[in-house]
Amino acid sequence: MTKAGDAVIALSGGIDRVCLFLAKTALVGMVCVIMLQVVSRYGLRQPPVWTEELARYLMVWGGLLGATAAFRRAADPAVVWIDENARDRSALLAKLAIGLTAIIFVGPILYYSLFGAGMDLARSFLIRMSARTSPGLGLNLVFIAAAIPTVCIVILIHLAARIVGGPIRRG
Repeated sequence: MTKAGDAVIALSGGIDRVCLFLAKTALVGMVCVIMLQVVSRYGLRQPPVWTEELARYLMVWGGLLGATAAFRRAADPAVVWIDENARDRSALLAKLAIGLTAIIFVGPILYYSLFGAGMDLARSFLIRMSARTSPGLGLNLVFIAAAIPTVCIVILIHLAARIVGGPIRRG
């Protein structure tokens, strides 16, 4: 393996650790916020208006960051499973199919998150979301919408690591 390949795998590993930590934190935060909402609603009969919204946003971030970890480990759903770590032609074809599929799926999402039609930045998903705020928290929705291009970029980094070194398997 080359130094560049090792660097891509190391970068993927570091990003994966951060994503897993943030996903777990978001999950714990979501559970705590929902527990607060249940206690406030049924115990105090006065639920805060922001709890349901915050739980939803934590679910979005946690779920998407968790999906990147699943992709890195090849634990994402698959129609056909072929060992990417094998040294035969089927492994090469599997990596090619995974790479093309991921790029076809993630590429347009990333493009339209950052640019609009005709490379118009003003029509991008993030710019449009930056003009909106959430009703309960008053939070600029660009912070929630940023999950989508962030996850796309992380998946592309993990894809490069999978192509270079194969998926990470925990045994």
